Amino acid sequence: MRSPTVEGQSWDNVEETRSTPSSVKILLRECRGVGVTFLIPTKAQIPWSPLMGFQCVYESYFQDERKLWFPLPRLIASFARRRDAAISQFLNGSLRLAVAMMVMAAEIDVSMSVRAFEELTYLKSMGEGLFSIYMRLNYNVIAGHPNKTPHWQRFYLYVKSDEIAFEDPPGDAFRFLWNAELGRALLITRYCFSPRSYQFSSFVAVDHPDTTVYPEEFIANACAVALLVQESWENITLERIRRVIDKISRRDWRSDLLSLVVGNKR
Repeated sequence: MRSPTVEGQSWDNVEETRSTPSSVKILLRECRGVGVTFLIPTKAQIPWSPLMGFQCVYESYFQDERKLWFPLPRLIASFARRRDAAISQFLNGSLRLAVAMMVMAAEIDVSMSVRAFEELTYLKSMGEGLFSIYMRLNYNVIAGHPNKTPHWQRFYLYVKSDEIAFEDPPGDAFRFLWNAELGRALLITRYCFSPRSYQFSSFVAVDHPDTTVYPEEFIANACAVALLVQESWENITLERIRRVIDKISRRDWRSDLLSLVVGNKR
């Protein structure tokens, strides 16, 4: 057990969960989660106090407006690891964007690695410990985002960090507490490229452990996705997702990249 009373973990917008065993079982049947071990938090437990070996997720991540599935794709855990964040710190739109990017990339036989995803997106603090991922303005290939989901934070559960719930199970070092310092490490080292011409125009150096070698062609993959015709979220259907899940799940990129450096050094 972990105590819900932790220094720095006192956001006022968190209520006790309204998830029930029945609601979660229905959810798991609908999103390929048969066999996932889950726990319903007690009144005293909140998103940053899951039991040892568990992670907190929201029911809304897997419903119609997000369409996430089990086991949770490698990109989700890898991005959270890179940002040294808990998965439950990300707003619904972040997961929706990740799903759309993974599907569109897989359809053109491109892997949406964590580095390619970082090239196409940026992270913004929404206050109260929550963050949202957005497409960079010039690379936005997703339109028709749904409006805000009411009361989405009131339904959350703990899932066991194993191979049934995660393609890349979070280890003991994976963050479960919310990271109050995340806003200080939002930027990454990035090549600024023109997706239409494949020309690199400049180099921006910001907080980033630049000694890591990236074997995959993440720049080329990001360019390929940025060149796609803008797609509406309504067209990212469950049938379309199921056709490419195997391609999304292939292990052809690194998921263990170092966390971003926190601090002001450039």
